[in-house]
Amino acid sequence: MDDKKKVLIVDDEELAQEFLRFFLSKKYDVYTVGSVNTFYNIISNVTFDLILMDISLRDTKDGIQLTRELKASERHRNVPIFVLTAFNTTKERNGAAAAGADKFITKPVDTKILVKMIEEALMEKVS
Repeated sequence: MDDKKKVLIVDDEELAQEFLRFFLSKKYDVYTVGSVNTFYNIISNVTFDLILMDISLRDTKDGIQLTRELKASERHRNVPIFVLTAFNTTKERNGAAAAGADKFITKPVDTKILVKMIEEALMEKVS
C-alpha cells in the first residue's frame, strides 16, 4: 500500500505544475489543478497533507481567497498551505498571512529548499 503524503499544486501555469510535479513526485503523491473549478472538485474528493498555492490564478478567485476559504473550513484548517508566487510585495505577503498561509515562497524556488520546507511542515503536522 502506498502511504506517500498527498500534495496539491494549485497553479494556472502548466509549466510550473510540471516542474513542481517532477521534483516532488519522487517523495509525494502530487496532484495538480489549474483552475478554480478543478480545485473545488479535487479538494472535495481528496484529503491533502499539504497545498502549494499560487496567488495569481487568472480565474474567478485568486490563491489568497482560496487559502482563506480552506483555513476557515473545519476539514482543511490544519492543512499546511504554502503560497508560492512570483509576486513578492508587502501587499501579497500581508494578504497571504491574513488568509492563514503557513509559508510565503517566491518563484523561482530552489527545489531542495522547497522539499525541506515541505518535510518540516509535514513533520510538524504529525507532532
